Amino acid sequence: MSQESVFHKRLKRFLARPDVKENFMKAFAKRLLWRLHWLTTKRPYVIPFKNNLKISIPKTGSGSLIYYQGYSELETADFMMRFLRPGMTLVDIGAHIGEYTLLAAQAVGASGQVHGFEPQPGIFPILSENVQMNNLCNVTLNCKAVSNHIGEVEFEVFAEPSVSSIRKQVASSGAEKLVKVATISLDAYWSQQDTKIDLIKVDVEGAEKLVFQGAEGLMSLPPSTAPVWLFEYSPSAYADFGYLASDLLNLLSKYNYHVWQYEGDGKITDFDSRIPVKQIINLIAAKDKNDLLNLLQSESVHEERAYTSV
Repeated sequence: MSQESVFHKRLKRFLARPDVKENFMKAFAKRLLWRLHWLTTKRPYVIPFKNNLKISIPKTGSGSLIYYQGYSELETADFMMRFLRPGMTLVDIGAHIGEYTLLAAQAVGASGQVHGFEPQPGIFPILSENVQMNNLCNVTLNCKAVSNHIGEVEFEVFAEPSVSSIRKQVASSGAEKLVKVATISLDAYWSQQDTKIDLIKVDVEGAEKLVFQGAEGLMSLPPSTAPVWLFEYSPSAYADFGYLASDLLNLLSKYNYHVWQYEGDGKITDFDSRIPVKQIINLIAAKDKNDLLNLLQSESVHEERAYTSV
């Protein structure tokens, strides 16, 4: 590919960013400041976050998206803020640096709980710092990978931490190193807890089936107590772990889960797995569509909620 075509491809991606479309000059200035920051230091960049929170972000792709547009995934943030209520419990699997952990901790308040899982040794300290910096006492962090067993696995660490994952069956190129990380299943972890899980967010770069296999006890619960799932759907990433997208969807169907795609603004649409997916999307799995819609479309979700505890 020529240098000119590479430039035009990058320019096209830049112009398509939501913040660029909204205010070109502001977006351009923020990108300039981002580059200047990393010319002067390698320390994570502490920036204002939502609802008077702060977040420390590293020099990564996901970190830059948080800096530029507020969240690495705008629809994920929108869904969580519409769904979560005070007193609820969120499990954040693949918590990374904690943007959604922080967001959820405020949304569920002092009477709610957030349980975050992040196995990367270079990222977990930043996640911990972000929780401590905001004095969030309703968050429990675990430096473990969630899988289908208790033990340990090899974990591939990439220069871009957001694409690091449990070692795939397909040989990967570009991994900086392999490390051993501890694993736990959701069923085993939650057997030690005494509250209902309302929402589980899963972002594990293709290892989603392992997470679901380790949560069949939770998935078998009745609609009134079974958790709702928000998970990444990527047939190509699943294939790297040796399974088909239909394997995961059939597992959900086995426990009477229905799957939808989130469209934003509290709207969901039926998901048709026969239509090829060209990019990673987020899907929602739940047992009761009416309850799900009632949460997403309630006017109360637009109220500002802030929670910190010294």
